[in-house]
Amino acid sequence: MSGLDTYTQLRQKEDVQDEIYNISPIDNPIASMSRTLRATGKIHEWTEDSLNAAAANALVEGAAAGSDTSNPVVERQNYCQIMGKVAEVTGTMEEVDKYGRDSEMAYQLELRYGELANDEELAIAGAPGGTRQTAVPGDSVTARKFASIYSQIAAANTVTSITATKAGLEAEILAAHLAAYNAGANPTYAFTDPVTAGAFATFATQTGRNRDINNKTLIHVIDLYVSTYGELDVVLDRQMGVQAANDRAVLLLDFNFLATPVLRATRDWAIAKVGDSDKRQILRESTFAVLNQSAHGLVTSIADALTP
Repeated sequence: MSGLDTYTQLRQKEDVQDEIYNISPIDNPIASMSRTLRATGKIHEWTEDSLNAAAANALVEGAAAGSDTSNPVVERQNYCQIMGKVAEVTGTMEEVDKYGRDSEMAYQLELRYGELANDEELAIAGAPGGTRQTAVPGDSVTARKFASIYSQIAAANTVTSITATKAGLEAEILAAHLAAYNAGANPTYAFTDPVTAGAFATFATQTGRNRDINNKTLIHVIDLYVSTYGELDVVLDRQMGVQAANDRAVLLLDFNFLATPVLRATRDWAIAKVGDSDKRQILRESTFAVLNQSAHGLVTSIADALTP
């Protein structure tokens, strides 16, 4: 062989793609779909009211006026929770040429903002630390925490799963939907974790039901479930998939009655330098409000594995 080849001649340019591929999702559908309200204190309060149930109503001619049957309004509240992240980058790391990003700090801030959004959804609909979040008033050494969505849904609209079958789960979803409907609610979304979502598709294969298969395509998904009590768009929420064992859930939600009151909107700022690095803190203070506890339905304690 004559001439230089790639094995002997040095200083060849590296072949590195100038991209970073990250599949970690930012998944906070309940938080992002809820309307944003302004909170003005660390305890956010709101008010519920309802009509009396329909009853027989007939008066004789000339009858005297009866007694007032008004019920007092119901006061609700939730604590504003402070959530934060930190991004810190050395001076050298910020200055050197890098693949996939120009500014290391900007890139790290983007990641931390996404993580914060996931943390908020986890607090609302998941189980931080393995258990669903409950309200903590906080003090000088204890962080405030808002109550998750689960403890804010009316007990009358909550169905505790007692079966490990897919057919049983459908019956329980219908029971929760009926309870919400009887209360006057019209939930339009069914939120669940990715594992339980698979059960919705099997509802179509139960005895007495037919499903069309066209163009040699097998479809195993349900994104709209229609029952006697209304239509439910089925939405997957990855943050709901981290419950304790056999404690998965289906949330039947009406977003007209869900809100994220914000005391301090998400933002970041520089922390005073103490050396050769730049440090920025990201912070958000907000809560989650189920504006009427009877507007929604819940099936809880669903088994991890459901049989036909």
